[in-house]
Amino acid sequence: MESGSGLFVRRSPISYSAQFGYSIGHVLNDLCSACWFSYLIVFLTDIQGKSSDFAGVLMLAGQIADGLATPLVGICIDKINNSYGKRKTWHAIGTLFVALSFAFVFHKCFGCEGSSMLVQQIYYGVFIVLFQFGWASTQIAHLSLIPVLTVDKRKIVFLNAVRSGLTFVCGIMVYVIMWFLLHLEGSDSDSLGPEDAPAFENLSYVVIGIGLACSLVFHILVKETSDEELAAQVEEQRLLKEEKPRQKRKISDWFKQKKFYLIGLMYMFTRLTVNVPQVYLPKYLTKALALKKESIAFFPLMMLICSVVGSFLSRFIVKYIGKRATYVIGAVLAISSSVWFQFQPLSDLCLTYGATALMGAGSSIMLVLSLSMTADLIGIHSETGAFVYGSMSLLDKITNGVVIALIQHYHPNEDCTDVSTCPLAKFYRYVMFLVPGVSAVCGTLAVLFLVCNSMANRRKSPSPGAGKLCDALHTQSVGSSPGSSRYGVIEENSESDGNSI
Repeated sequence: MESGSGLFVRRSPISYSAQFGYSIGHVLNDLCSACWFSYLIVFLTDIQGKSSDFAGVLMLAGQIADGLATPLVGICIDKINNSYGKRKTWHAIGTLFVALSFAFVFHKCFGCEGSSMLVQQIYYGVFIVLFQFGWASTQIAHLSLIPVLTVDKRKIVFLNAVRSGLTFVCGIMVYVIMWFLLHLEGSDSDSLGPEDAPAFENLSYVVIGIGLACSLVFHILVKETSDEELAAQVEEQRLLKEEKPRQKRKISDWFKQKKFYLIGLMYMFTRLTVNVPQVYLPKYLTKALALKKESIAFFPLMMLICSVVGSFLSRFIVKYIGKRATYVIGAVLAISSSVWFQFQPLSDLCLTYGATALMGAGSSIMLVLSLSMTADLIGIHSETGAFVYGSMSLLDKITNGVVIALIQHYHPNEDCTDVSTCPLAKFYRYVMFLVPGVSAVCGTLAVLFLVCNSMANRRKSPSPGAGKLCDALHTQSVGSSPGSSRYGVIEENSESDGNSI
């Protein structure tokens, strides 16, 4: 497969066992993330009886810790090397931190239940910071492995699609387990209360056990190619093709790339579209629609099932209309869902399945394509790839934390039974409407700016059909080059190359 620069790099095709191992290497993070976003606020407010501000501050602290740890871990991964593989080493470190800290987040405060709110907040905050450091280490190490394992564009999209699809499968597992635990260990009441605490505690133990088993398989099956070996392969092919030496991209060079900022914004708004509905759907169901407590399991389950479908369909849609246009389709689905959530009638609650299905499919398509475009941005510059992923994640985590903290701060304190007039019910309708809807619109605008950037670059380097909006939207459709099963694309990702994303 040939890039815009004409450079070929022959790589051994990634084995099926390595693809399988890679695909489950993020399962522990995905399981814990589903619990974190879907049930942390529910656990702290409805089970532990803490205030909305208490929960919001802890969520913000966790997101800030994750956001700050992510680029630092990215820099460490890029700078530190060892014989086992620098990315796999940090993956193992992160897995250990997550496994040792996560159960304490969803458990009563050991030895401090009667203490002040400040003491309890510090207690939970310590374990949350440790958990988020481990989560960030595992996430960045896992993401930055993709450009090292393969440079075949089809395989990159496939690995991102499978990775994203398993993220949603893990969510499905969490909701099924929670549904089972609420029936087995929960109270007889239709609403959540302190009696349901054992269900949340046991959920954390189960996800840690499953996640550790998957991480072990990942470390056995996946072999990391060192940056030196990859550089040697590139140099060998450069000499054969008599190309100029490739300059390594330094961290400071990324800040000169317009696409670095545009894709960062796109990724941030995509994550808001994915995460905020995941956090507040349980509250929307129980407070705005007055559904039974089991609804916090089976409605998110429906959303996650549709997310899996959307994740895998995105791979085939990209072949025909390209990555950017596929992203826009996902955003349209998410915007439609947010409007549906706002105007969902109380007279026919079954229609809520439609809104959750649209949000699941739309947000997953957006996530798959945003990750794929980030991998395209990095291209062969894997020596600083972890920093790119870390920077994107920093923006994402802090923004999510601030938005959730603000929502919790302005949360109405009074509870009520008549959801047709209740301020709390209206509040959650607005949350599910405005945050994901506006975020999907902003993500679409970022993609359109990427299109404009590509068109401007093409004018600098004219080519047949350059400057057409439809061509810009269609760039980088997958599987269009012959022989792509044997060779991977290497792209310089220079400012003059508008086709890389």
